[in-house]
Amino acid sequence: MKRSFKSIASIAILMVSLSSLHYNAVALPSPQGRAEKQVILAEKNFPFLSSLLNHKPLNHLVSGNDDLNRILKTKCEAIHSTLNSSQSQSNIPIQNIVSSFKWKKEEIKLVKEQIEKINSNPMANAIFQKMKNSHQFSIQEHQNNASWIGQTIERELEGMNRIIRIYALAEKPNSPRIDSVSYNVRSQYYQKVVNIVALNVSDDLDTMKLLFEPTMNFAVWLLEINKRDEAARFEPMELGENAKAVQQIKQTNWSNYQYSAILVPGHGPEEKGVDLSPLGMMRCKLAANRYKKGLAPFIILSGGYVHPFQTPFCEAMEMKKELINRYNIPESALIIEPHARHTTTNLRNAARLIFKYGIPSDKKALCTTTIDQSNYITDMNFDQRCLRVLGYMPYRLGDRLNRNDIEFYPLNKSLFVDNVDPLDP
Repeated sequence: MKRSFKSIASIAILMVSLSSLHYNAVALPSPQGRAEKQVILAEKNFPFLSSLLNHKPLNHLVSGNDDLNRILKTKCEAIHSTLNSSQSQSNIPIQNIVSSFKWKKEEIKLVKEQIEKINSNPMANAIFQKMKNSHQFSIQEHQNNASWIGQTIERELEGMNRIIRIYALAEKPNSPRIDSVSYNVRSQYYQKVVNIVALNVSDDLDTMKLLFEPTMNFAVWLLEINKRDEAARFEPMELGENAKAVQQIKQTNWSNYQYSAILVPGHGPEEKGVDLSPLGMMRCKLAANRYKKGLAPFIILSGGYVHPFQTPFCEAMEMKKELINRYNIPESALIIEPHARHTTTNLRNAARLIFKYGIPSDKKALCTTTIDQSNYITDMNFDQRCLRVLGYMPYRLGDRLNRNDIEFYPLNKSLFVDNVDPLDP
């Protein structure tokens, strides 16, 4: 059966309703198949454009815009023309295929202008204001709707282009050792694979009603064929690995604890076949000690599938196993954050979960780690790295208590979604 994201979304509605449009209310379906996984990848990388797709009133406004429909028609014609340029349809140069899917600067400019105009509709304006208040789309408190909408559209469309450049053309990502394309893009095999992916996307073009759907489909397929679906793994966590902890949060008397949670950043081994690195083991030992002293009711274990390249082991999950099996920590006290790929995003993603799960954000949290990383966080210009890489500070630092423990407060800027890293936006 042929399905675009639009038809998938009609089966599994992922976006929140207008009445509950804020970060904590996002409800994702159980990812039981590839269709759901691809929707989750699209939602996490392109949340604003996905909302236009899945929110019926917004969808109607966008699909009824003649200028935007002309862009969709032109893009579909370019894709068909490129794919029909060869009789075999499996040996078209990747560069030609990419060119037909990528967003051009003049197209992005027109899309921004037209969707900014939609903001003048009172219903759309109300929805967009709720979206802004979610902190997912803007880190500027007093930015007007037209401004953040334009910036968000450009960021998400350019994000599609970036995925295509990295995973079709082998452009280097920010962290090439761990995030690169999985194949030799010059090989005949990969050229054939990309050709066939493009053909399959083209089969669905007649079902796509919004102008960004063809490129979104193509970009998400490139992530999946490269086994770069990390952002969708374990989702929805609150219905899976974190379900017991989420239930326990509702029953927690926070006044009994000095800290809201203990964050343990992971450390990936460099050797293939190693599930938990020695430093990961030591960090688990430290966290178990603090938990058993009653400092906090929960331990947040942060780290994704990072080192070595395409590792089958997730840092957060391996630490969870270690804490349960070696230290008898109850599963209801363990929250996994299985997507972070750097120390900056260990702290950012932990802050996100604190807000999302209803953990008191005005209560201090504790980051417990080995001395090498604690020194990095407090003494090696780590705040400047956060500003350079993320563009903001996702936390406010408290006191450094000793060589292993650092206090911090989560900040709502951490909720801002940026697909510069499509594996953990």
